[in-house]
Amino acid sequence: MPSKGMGWAASIVSAARRLAKLVAGGNAAIRLGAVGALLTIGAFTAWAKWGGLITNGSMYALGADTLQVTPQPAWIHSDVKAEVLRDGSLTSASLLDPDLTHQVVRAFELHTWVAEVTSAGKRLEGGKPRMVVTVRYREPVIMVRARDPQWEGDCFYPVDTEGIFLPPDEFSRTQTRNYLRVDANNALPVGPVGTPYGDPGVTGAAMIAQTVQDSWKAAGLAWIVTQRDAKAEIARLEQTSYVLLPLGASPDLWAKRTATQLASTSAPDAPEVLWGRAPGYEDAGEAKAFAKAARLVQFVQKHGQIDQLPGDTSIDLRPATGIQVNARGSAHP
Repeated sequence: MPSKGMGWAASIVSAARRLAKLVAGGNAAIRLGAVGALLTIGAFTAWAKWGGLITNGSMYALGADTLQVTPQPAWIHSDVKAEVLRDGSLTSASLLDPDLTHQVVRAFELHTWVAEVTSAGKRLEGGKPRMVVTVRYREPVIMVRARDPQWEGDCFYPVDTEGIFLPPDEFSRTQTRNYLRVDANNALPVGPVGTPYGDPGVTGAAMIAQTVQDSWKAAGLAWIVTQRDAKAEIARLEQTSYVLLPLGASPDLWAKRTATQLASTSAPDAPEVLWGRAPGYEDAGEAKAFAKAARLVQFVQKHGQIDQLPGDTSIDLRPATGIQVNARGSAHP
């Protein structure tokens, strides 16, 4: 029994033969109409036979070769493009799909390392179709120290400038030292990677780290320590203060010394930089973040790195009137 497809093809062939006879024997108008009909039938038949091959062919298939994306920065070790194609179910997509741009944008927006898609569209480059996507990647600025019950010892969780929790398995323990570390009272992330870390103290620390991003290494700094106001019942950004500590300092010993008001402990003192509130949350009479950052740079240029100063040095960046530097109550020379 012949299939429906074979019957359909036979009908097309029969119609074409009748039109061919009209072309051969009809008048000029009939011949012209018949030729147009034959061309239409030919085009339709060709598309029915080969159209699938064209739309699904390598030239129009979306893949690593036909998807052009903003180059990844060095801190991202996973293959963002490959993960977007896989997780967005785009491996069988066609560039001829009119909804493809929307699908691609959505897939990139859902990726952990993508902060935003700034542009996306189809283009012809060198005679070949391409999907071109421009993105802004997330950049880690801090590593939050926490003691996760799932792991032994300290864990360090990367966070970007917007307070988003980034994949920790992308960084070795050594690589975490390339970023300011944060002690936030053992605050753990509240959700999965790609979502807000969920702690106000961490959010403010990320803002400070962005402010001093170009100067903290040269200043010999290593830590941002959060301090919640004594009267604060719950953690709030406007009720959190920050202290910067240098290389070699122990946030735990610093916290113990501060809490007990001891002049000395079993470990030597470490210099401290009193930053104050997070950028945009300054108290009345407190210097703004940009002024604090500028003062820090000027101080280091004049006196050297913070980690090389006497251990009892306290540098206060908060006063609107100017920096105050003290060593156990005495002005720093």
